[in-house]
Amino acid sequence: MFSAALIFAFAGGEAAGQTGAAKNSAARPLYAMTAAEVDSFIRRTSAPHADFLSRLQIYSAAAKGTPYRLQPLGEGPQGKYDRQPLIDFARVDCLTFCEQILAMTLSDHYEETLQSLQRMRYRGGVIDIRGRNHFAISDWLPNNHWLVEDITAQIGSEFCVEMTKLIDRREVLRKKGVPAKELAAIPPAEMQTVKYIPEAHLPAVKAKLQGGEVAVVIQSRPGIFAAHLGFVLRDSTGRIFFRNASARRGVKKVVDEDFDDLVKFLRRNPSWMGMVFMRVRPEFMARPEITARQILASIGAGK
Repeated sequence: MFSAALIFAFAGGEAAGQTGAAKNSAARPLYAMTAAEVDSFIRRTSAPHADFLSRLQIYSAAAKGTPYRLQPLGEGPQGKYDRQPLIDFARVDCLTFCEQILAMTLSDHYEETLQSLQRMRYRGGVIDIRGRNHFAISDWLPNNHWLVEDITAQIGSEFCVEMTKLIDRREVLRKKGVPAKELAAIPPAEMQTVKYIPEAHLPAVKAKLQGGEVAVVIQSRPGIFAAHLGFVLRDSTGRIFFRNASARRGVKKVVDEDFDDLVKFLRRNPSWMGMVFMRVRPEFMARPEITARQILASIGAGK
């Protein structure tokens, strides 16, 4: 369990004296909120909105406009190699945007959000750079099988193709300053294969997207599958759009893009090959925090 004082230190807020400001936090963008205001926002939203999709829409909309910064999270002030904060709503990249919003949907308050976030970011929820899910496809997806499932083959069927790459986790950690003597438990480089839907066939599967999926752009660059990711959502008219933390020049913030425009962008970018789609498991659709608590409790009991 994280103490309240430690939680607020991670977010750069104050643990006391902010209750009044938090009352009106829904009118403020998420990136401008203090930790106390985020806590109030979660508490006031989770009670009347019991389902995952409603929460995802509300929390991710509140994050629109959040400035983009690559790799803004680390192991916190006590981290050995990466002392970026454990949680930071003031700046995000495409992965941390998705992680933090998903963590909010699984929670009733700020402390629970932080716990869910660390369970997503680290194998077994143990904060250690060597156990961080550095690769979205090779690490994050399989290690978060408790929360999401890969639906690419389900919706893409005959359109799917395979891509195989060499994934070297030790090299990633070496670049972050982890010495060789601390890498013994890290598996050596290995070949991995992913199924994805090529750009040309994305319009054909669009109608199968329910909204709430995490979409991952697959790239041709060696050593890594994922180039970008974000949420697929539907508005009140049924229009499908992509909410993401964009690194594009002139944007550099969380924005909404029409799904068709995203496909066109892939078409113009020869290194972006297609997409993988993840969907939150059905048991999280109603009162997701209850299922998340059960999983976190089982992890704790297994230590």
